[in-house]
Amino acid sequence: MIRWILIMALVPMTAFSLTAEEIIQKVDDNQLYKTEKFEAVMTIQKGSQKLTKKFWGYSQNEGKKSFMEFTNPEDKGVKYLKLNNELWIYFPDADDTMKISGYMLQKGMMGSDISYEDMLEENSLEEDYNTLLKGDTNVNGILCYHITLTAKNDKVTYAKQDLFIDKDKYVWVESILYAIGDRPIKRMTALKVEKKGGRWVITEMEIVDLRQQNTKTTIGFTKIDFNVGLPKDGFSKSKLK
Repeated sequence: MIRWILIMALVPMTAFSLTAEEIIQKVDDNQLYKTEKFEAVMTIQKGSQKLTKKFWGYSQNEGKKSFMEFTNPEDKGVKYLKLNNELWIYFPDADDTMKISGYMLQKGMMGSDISYEDMLEENSLEEDYNTLLKGDTNVNGILCYHITLTAKNDKVTYAKQDLFIDKDKYVWVESILYAIGDRPIKRMTALKVEKKGGRWVITEMEIVDLRQQNTKTTIGFTKIDFNVGLPKDGFSKSKLK
């Protein structure tokens, strides 16, 4: 027994550390789900202007489908439907449906810091990125893994990400998103993390477009449920009318 204790004392602690791939798998396990229903509030700050928008929706991981409808008075009835890598928006005032594509995907949804491209990003991190564990660090008082993700192909929105992942809860505390050439584009910060359905979930986050000044968007989920039943026609284009 004494000999075994002495041997164990000589084994470096790094021998028992998780790999970057194992850490990202744990993050994916927290943020990927079969189905989800949610209600949320989005606050957009542009200089001194502040806009508050409310929406609800649901999504399904298989087929990467999602539906959203805005309920605040200014945007009441505006709907989004995502089917894999295609995105449609319905405008009730004009009774018109438009597919968002091309350069329009780079625009901010409802004028926010979240682009339409961001809405289409729902693959697992492990699927889209090569991973590198750069070490431990402290972010906002939380001990984190620092992992750099490098895109495996040009089909993803961001060529690189710096993720700072809570070592206890396995959710990102902060994420820096880069374009090609290591140009930082956005910073995302988790403001609130809660345990929902046996997993740790970010229920409030802040998104800042680093290419602009005096702008930020906050999203808070007031209700969120995982692995729940969805309407049979929940992702039909008829839902946009």
